[in-house]
Amino acid sequence: MKPIVGITDATGMIYALRLLETFHKLNAQTCLIMSREAEATLNRETDCSLAHVKSLVHHFCFDDAETLPYNELDAGSMIIVPCSVDSIASIVHDSPLNVLQKAATNILKIKKKLILVASEPIFLADHLKIMLAMAYKGATIMPYMPSFYHKPTSIDDIVNHHTGRTLDLLDIEHNMVKRWGEKSQ
Repeated sequence: MKPIVGITDATGMIYALRLLETFHKLNAQTCLIMSREAEATLNRETDCSLAHVKSLVHHFCFDDAETLPYNELDAGSMIIVPCSVDSIASIVHDSPLNVLQKAATNILKIKKKLILVASEPIFLADHLKIMLAMAYKGATIMPYMPSFYHKPTSIDDIVNHHTGRTLDLLDIEHNMVKRWGEKSQ
């Protein structure tokens, strides 16, 4: 398993961390591309350091790097979490501004799975048009909207559920979530 994870500066860093921690536990050869501004969001929203984040992955670069330290052809998938609508717009219009957006564009071109965890709390009509165009290009749009049928009792339960659903989209076996209709054990 060789996923590429992208992190933009949008809110929702807890989702990115949980996904990275999960891939680390699964011994995935993860490549992380992070925007420089995301480090400020990391500091604002969590108690994790950039050094800790880097310890969870095999390859790391900021989005202003000249090249990706990893070949997209080797990747099985790419997940951008959290993903700003600005990033989605650059990808859908095939006008990448940085290596993170360029990698996402290339993932689509080579027909690999691209999951965009949209971070906006409110979607304007233009946002929805951009996301629809992205879906037509082959990306999966997965806003982090919590589910409650599994009766979460903490933020951790909500984040784990979303991470488990992401793993479902990647066809990765796990036991992080109770799926709809499953009985509690």
